[in-house]
Amino acid sequence: MRKVRILLLFIFIFLLTGGECVSQALSPIEQTAPLKRIDVGEVQLATRVIPGHGVPILFIHGSWDDHHSWLTVAERIAQRGGNPIVLYDRRGHSASTDVARQGHISDDVADAAHLIQRLGIGPVHVVGHSYGSNVAIALANEHPELVASLFVYEPPVFGILKGKKDYSEELKAIKASMQKAKAYLENGDVELGTKYFVENAAFGKGSWVNVFDERARATMTANSDTWLDQARDPERLSIDIAKLNEFKKTITLAYGDRTLPAYAYVAKELHKEVPAVHLVVCRGAGHGGPISAPDQVAKLIEAHLHIDTPGR
Repeated sequence: MRKVRILLLFIFIFLLTGGECVSQALSPIEQTAPLKRIDVGEVQLATRVIPGHGVPILFIHGSWDDHHSWLTVAERIAQRGGNPIVLYDRRGHSASTDVARQGHISDDVADAAHLIQRLGIGPVHVVGHSYGSNVAIALANEHPELVASLFVYEPPVFGILKGKKDYSEELKAIKASMQKAKAYLENGDVELGTKYFVENAAFGKGSWVNVFDERARATMTANSDTWLDQARDPERLSIDIAKLNEFKKTITLAYGDRTLPAYAYVAKELHKEVPAVHLVVCRGAGHGGPISAPDQVAKLIEAHLHIDTPGR
């Protein structure tokens, strides 16, 4: 049903444009690395693999969207660094297959581990955005042998703020926003719930139009059931700090200086709890940095990977 809904949404967009096909050039990655579904057991993950040299880089997208959220950043890194690149849609998102219930974050972690193993490319540099960062951290905790290094952009591990008085109001506000978005979706208000989450729990007011294009808005709306199911997992917003402190490879955590306060608080607290974390700031960016500020985010990843870029 989810795949049918995605098709119907794109037909709706087509009709809104008067039945005219708007030509949009394919990116270099889309031209040279078409999506291929990789069987990882319970699901098949739609994956793009860009060949190169050196240690591969695995990009994990956040909730609602799909691998397109990393596409521009990945292209810049592929051009300048030459590393093999792997992008994929997480289970239940866009071109990947789904199951009746998406399950827990542990299922996303198992999917990522199986994908690395099926492609025969481990260990890999793992790069995550938003909820994809939570998956990336859990992957490093559970399968450190598959992870060469970790770069995460604004992981929503809000569990790290629980019980800390300074953050109680912000944590309460984020929880309330998520609950309201969940209520909208459960009531069948798919677009309203998606937009509410985007503007109140994640990216800020006006972001529905100012950060995301038509494709992304339609994709997020179509993938809303996956988020709704994911939202029922009590473990999704917490991480094992003790295990992460045992991870001895490079960890870089980035956050935008224009992000919602809760994400900055998480970044700073995580840095305190895991001293090995290298904390960096993406100037002029919010929670959607990989989409709205791809050049800045790409440079931060290149610095993390020690890729020499012109002019630096």
